[in-house]
Amino acid sequence: MTPPSNAQAQIELHRALAPRYAYRYSFEFSRLFQQDWHAEMIRHVPSGAKRVLDLGCGTGFFLAELEAHHPGAVGLDISHDMLKVSDQYIPGAKLVTADAEKLPFQPGSFDAVFCKGSLHHVRDHVKFLSNCRAALGRGGVLIMSEPCNDNPAIKLARAVLYKKSPHFDEGDEGFTRRGIVSLCEQAGFEVVKVKKYGVFAYVFAGFPDHLGVLRHVPGNAWITRAMIGVDRGLCAVPGLSLLGFHVLVVAKPR
Repeated sequence: MTPPSNAQAQIELHRALAPRYAYRYSFEFSRLFQQDWHAEMIRHVPSGAKRVLDLGCGTGFFLAELEAHHPGAVGLDISHDMLKVSDQYIPGAKLVTADAEKLPFQPGSFDAVFCKGSLHHVRDHVKFLSNCRAALGRGGVLIMSEPCNDNPAIKLARAVLYKKSPHFDEGDEGFTRRGIVSLCEQAGFEVVKVKKYGVFAYVFAGFPDHLGVLRHVPGNAWITRAMIGVDRGLCAVPGLSLLGFHVLVVAKPR
């Protein structure tokens, strides 16, 4: 029997995960963390940008915030089951079910392309990024946030989680800061910003469907705000930024 393609495997995986994502965002403290994460990405959008794509938009939680800032934002995901969940966050959204490695858009269609945790789900990273570059118009920008494996302990933890948990694909992987910059450059981008994001808030507030400790702690919203502040300080210090779980990249087509 022919093994399923990565695209087919991701569709099946995310069909099962769609209800978990809705559960993840049902907690105030988790939404607070996700909203801070989104704000950190959105602030890199060029002034005057109107045409915005959320590539790998999943259930649409981030897309709803993009729509609030940039009406008419488009969301694309390979999982139709994920997109169906988006009705509770952004009814009537402009949604496209398609493979990110085969974007169904004309060249230069967007002023900004967002990829929040999308790149590591594909296998041809340069092709994915090259498609992002083609989708951007003159002066456009790519804004990504991806799992970061600069820290050996985080890399090991991710490898074990991806291998053992049914909620991940074993073929997914994180990136080093240097590695993701290299991939962007190979795809024809100039990287203009790289920074780390998420330490304690990422672990304890970002994913209550995996680690639900804060669900049972009084004042969890206040605690999350405090952890976000601590994380921001840690990620701003060169040596301590090694603790960051994600790497945020801003790049422009060369």
